[in-house]
Amino acid sequence: MSANEKDEAVKAAHRQYLLGVSYRTATDGERQSNLENAIVCFKAALDGYKIDTFPQEWARAQHDLGVAYRSLPAGDRQLHLKKAIACFQFALEVYTRETVPLAWADTHYQLALSYFAMPTHEPLIPLQKALHSLQATLKVYTRETFPKQWADVYHSLGDLYCLLPSDDRYTLLQKAIACYETALQVYTPECFPESWAAVQHSLGNVYTFLPAGDHHEHLHQAVAYYQAALRVNTYDAYPQHWADTMYSLGNGYRKLAEYEGDHYLQEALACYEAAVCVYSQATTPLQWAAVQNNLGITYNLLNKGNEQSALERALSCFRAALEVYSYEESPFEWAKTQNMLGLTYLDLASGDQQENLQRAVAAFEETLRVYTRQAFPLGWATVLQNLGSAYYNLAGDDYQAHLEKAIACYEGALQVYNRKAFPLDWAKVQNSMGSAYFALTSGDRQKNMQQAIACYRAALLVYNCEQTPKEWALTQHNLGNAYSNVQGERRQEYLERAIALYQATLKVYGPETFPFEWAANHYNCGHAYRELMRGNRRGNLENALTCYEHALQIFTTLHMDEYVLGAQENMEKVREMLQGLA
Repeated sequence: MSANEKDEAVKAAHRQYLLGVSYRTATDGERQSNLENAIVCFKAALDGYKIDTFPQEWARAQHDLGVAYRSLPAGDRQLHLKKAIACFQFALEVYTRETVPLAWADTHYQLALSYFAMPTHEPLIPLQKALHSLQATLKVYTRETFPKQWADVYHSLGDLYCLLPSDDRYTLLQKAIACYETALQVYTPECFPESWAAVQHSLGNVYTFLPAGDHHEHLHQAVAYYQAALRVNTYDAYPQHWADTMYSLGNGYRKLAEYEGDHYLQEALACYEAAVCVYSQATTPLQWAAVQNNLGITYNLLNKGNEQSALERALSCFRAALEVYSYEESPFEWAKTQNMLGLTYLDLASGDQQENLQRAVAAFEETLRVYTRQAFPLGWATVLQNLGSAYYNLAGDDYQAHLEKAIACYEGALQVYNRKAFPLDWAKVQNSMGSAYFALTSGDRQKNMQQAIACYRAALLVYNCEQTPKEWALTQHNLGNAYSNVQGERRQEYLERAIALYQATLKVYGPETFPFEWAANHYNCGHAYRELMRGNRRGNLENALTCYEHALQIFTTLHMDEYVLGAQENMEKVREMLQGLA
C-alpha cells in the first residue's frame, strides 16, 4: 500500500470513528439501530487503525466499541457483554496508568460495569473482577481532582457490594451503605439530582433488606430514602425512575405492615398501582410482572374487608405475572410466583375447595422444578411444607393416599429444617406431620397415633407458653387429641394426660380471646372425662358434662349449628350415664 493509500485509509478510519461516536451518542432514532450502526462504524475504523502505528486511536475505538456493545438493549446480552469486555481489555493493552491515566481509569470503569452486568448463575467471579477494576480507578479518581467520577465509582461499589455473594451478608451491606454515603459527599440534589436520587433509592433498597439490627427502624429509614428520591424522580420529569421508586416504596410499606398494621398494605397497593401507570406488559414486561407479583402478595396478605375478593385479585395478579415469567427465560421469578399462586389457592375458601387444593398442588409441584434441594435447599423445604399442607387438606376417595404424600413432603422438609438451625420451622413441620399421622387410618392405626404423639412432643421441645403461646396451645391441644385416641392397656393413663394437656391450653385460650379454640378444647376435654374410668367415675362424668356445657355456650354464640348439635348429643349421653350410676 502506497503512502497516499495509507493516509486515505487513516482518514477513512477517522471518519468512521466520528460517525460511530455520532451514532452511539444519538438521542433521536431507535436506540438499538443507532448502536448497531455505531458498532459497524467502529469496526470499520479498526480496519484502518493498527495498534503498532496508531495505538491511541486503536485503543480509543476499542473502548467506544466496548461501550456500544455494553449498551445494546436487545439481543444476546451475555454475548454482547463478552465482546465489550474483550474490547476494554484490548484498550488496556495500550492505555496505562502512567501514560494516559484518565483513559486507563475510564476503561477500567467501563470494564467493571460490563462484568457487573454479566448474567450468570455463578456471579462471584465476574463481580470480583468488577471490584478489582473499580478499586483500580480510585488510583486516578480522587474527590479533589475528579469528584464526579470519584462519586460514580463509589456509587457503583455500593451496587456491587449489594450483589456480591457472601456468608456475611450484613457486613457487605454495611460496606454498601458506606459507599453510598461517600458518593453523597459529591452528589447533591442541586448539582447532580439524578445521581443523588439514584443513591437515595439504593440506600432505601439496602435498608429494606438489611438482615440484622432493628428491622422495623430500618424499614422506616428505607421509606424515608425512597420519599427523598421522589423529590427528584417525579412522574413528569423521570417517569421510569418514578415508577421504579414507587415500586420499591411499595415494597417498604408492605414490609412495614408486619409491624404496624394493614393500613401500610393499602399504601403499598397504591404505590404498586401507581407504578403500573408507567410499566406495561408490552414495553417493560419484567418490571410489569414484578409489580403484578407484588400486588398479588399484598392482596394475599390483606385480612380486612372481603378477604375472598382480595385472594381472587391476588390470583389474577399472579396469573398476569406468569404471562411474562416462564420456566425457560426467568425460572427463579417463575418459581416464586408459582409458589405464591399455590399459597393463595391454599387460602381460598370460595369456589370448589377441592379444585382449589388441586391447583395448589399443581403450582407447588411446578415450583419444585426450580427449587431443588441442591440449588435452593431452604426454598425446597418451604415448598415441600406447603405441598404437604395442600395434600393434607385434599379430600375424596384418595384421602389416605394424600395423607401419605403429605407425610412424605413433611419428612422431606425435615431433611433441611433441623431443630438447631431452624427451630420454629422444624417445630411447625413436626406439628403438621403429627396432624397428618393423626388423620391417617390406613395401616396400623395405633402406630400412626404413636407417630403423631412423637411429632407433637417434638414440636413442644421448641414451643413454649411464654414465647410462642398460640403455637404451644395448638400443639398441646393436638397432643391431647392424640392421647385421647390411643387404645390398649394404657388408655386410662393417656386419657389423664390428655385432660392435663387440655387444661394447660387454658393458659392461652380464653372465651373472649380465642372463643372457638376455648370451646373446642372443652368439647374434647369432655370426651376424655367421659371415657375416663379411673378415680371417681361420677366426678369424671360431671366434669364431662360441665365441659360440654361450656362448649355449647360458645358454639351457640358463634352460630355453629353442627357443633351445637354434637355438644347437645354428648350431654344427653353423659346424663344417661349418670342416671345409670344411680
